[in-house]
Amino acid sequence: MVISIVLILIVTYLACGLLFAIPFVIKGVDKIDEAANGGSIGFRIIIIPGAMVFWPLLLKKWIKQGGHKK
Repeated sequence: MVISIVLILIVTYLACGLLFAIPFVIKGVDKIDEAANGGSIGFRIIIIPGAMVFWPLLLKKWIKQGGHKK
């Protein structure tokens, strides 16, 4: 019972991370990291797992940097 609850929480966390990671790698990474400007599609694919795991921190930083503004 406890294991299934923990697994559900992990899957939910990672699902939220995936929903965050897609727009983040398209637009957000350029906002919070100047070195990522003009990054290749390969680079963006590679950072998806990290963005999924650290999505609360990256979201906070993205919002702090101006969020969706261009």
